[in-house]
Amino acid sequence: MIDIDEVLQLLQSPGSKNLICRKLEFRPQNLAMLIAALSNIPDEYGYIVIGASKSNDKYSINGVSAGFKIDEPIKRALSLLSEQPLIDFGSLNIDGKNIYVIKVKKNTSSIFFKSTQNIESQPELFIRDLYLACIKLQARKLYVSATEDERNDFIADLLETNGYRLKDQTRRGSSAAGKSSGEVDIFIEKNGMPFTIIEALNLESLNTKYLNTHLDKIYSYDTTGNVFNVCLSYVKVKDFGSFWDKYCVHVKNHEYPVMLISSDMNADKDYPCSEIRFMTTIHNRSGKTTCLYHICVKIQEN
Repeated sequence: MIDIDEVLQLLQSPGSKNLICRKLEFRPQNLAMLIAALSNIPDEYGYIVIGASKSNDKYSINGVSAGFKIDEPIKRALSLLSEQPLIDFGSLNIDGKNIYVIKVKKNTSSIFFKSTQNIESQPELFIRDLYLACIKLQARKLYVSATEDERNDFIADLLETNGYRLKDQTRRGSSAAGKSSGEVDIFIEKNGMPFTIIEALNLESLNTKYLNTHLDKIYSYDTTGNVFNVCLSYVKVKDFGSFWDKYCVHVKNHEYPVMLISSDMNADKDYPCSEIRFMTTIHNRSGKTTCLYHICVKIQEN
């Protein structure tokens, strides 16, 4: 049952982590992402409010037509998830305007997107699963002051529960100095073949020299030329928005070991969270196109 008083209290409270507000969102893909995010929060349950916006302790009710049937989008959203979280949903009237509210109960098992044939590419499905793993990492206070390896272990464990075959800290390719094999942070295989490499790092500012080293490592570790790889940054800064803008400009202008063809700073336009951002750079490697995903995850301050 949805409690209107509790929803109002969350709207009025600053920093409500178990509340997600969207002015308008009925796309099953995005609803699935929001439901999966709330099913893994530390609280017993959380709310998705459609038809409202919120900033700290200030909120506004935009309203949604009361004639819209939300049942079908929710049904389709749940069909995209590997587990079925317990939810309740309905409409409420606040300030004379109609809103839709979805109550999502915490799930004890990890939730990922189910594999679907001929709908989305394997890289896209993997990035969604990695994105959800990052959401779960953000919700765990244990990882606020964790090392890079500890955060990597958490991400790797979640991916492995979804069926990915991982090899952690695999010695592969050459080191940054070019003298011996380097250690890949997370190396993933699929059907016995190399699938992707995740190179991870902790950042407390835009340390371009440190970042450049990790960007270049990816191509020395990837000896086969994967279709895509990932540079995953755990970022602890006060102004994440400003950091992200500077990060995008830097990686777009970086001189990579392989030819840069283009970049897309809006690659995450269909992803709902403001504190996890990603973009892509497209490269020509030996005559074939490869993609590098740049994912930045904001780690909350203590």
